[in-house]
Amino acid sequence: MILSFACTSPPARDPAVVDDVLQYVQKIKRWEPVEAKTLKAIKDVRANQFVDDEYVVATLGAVMDDMQLHLTEIERYQPHTVPVSEVHHRYQKAWTDLHGAFTMIIAAMQRKDYLALSRATEDLRIARQELLLVAAAIDILLEDAGLKDGGGGEKVMPS
Repeated sequence: MILSFACTSPPARDPAVVDDVLQYVQKIKRWEPVEAKTLKAIKDVRANQFVDDEYVVATLGAVMDDMQLHLTEIERYQPHTVPVSEVHHRYQKAWTDLHGAFTMIIAAMQRKDYLALSRATEDLRIARQELLLVAAAIDILLEDAGLKDGGGGEKVMPS
């Protein structure tokens, strides 16, 4: 009977990790506007299929300053626990790679270097994919911290 109870009880949660996850989620929510603007730019140039050079340069160029400010803010944020730090490091790298891909795409379009454009669009795809994986990692952090149930529903999180 004791063995059965031990096997079914949830693992103990480190309060420091739970607090760090809560703080990180609040920070991420403040970063959503620049994320949405950047993802919209990606969607728009992909819909254009990178055909209109001027449109691509203008669309991606319009978010570069916001991305640079976002990168600066990401670099300044320092999580306090290892699990959140690991996810944040991936988030920071993905945004750095995304910014680099935007820079390379703009440069390739301006030079009309379509071989470089091909490599840059692949880098863009990889960085965007990593952002999706980071979002999944954040969901796992929330679940592990007991802040989200495994079925995708969110629990009430303290403010």
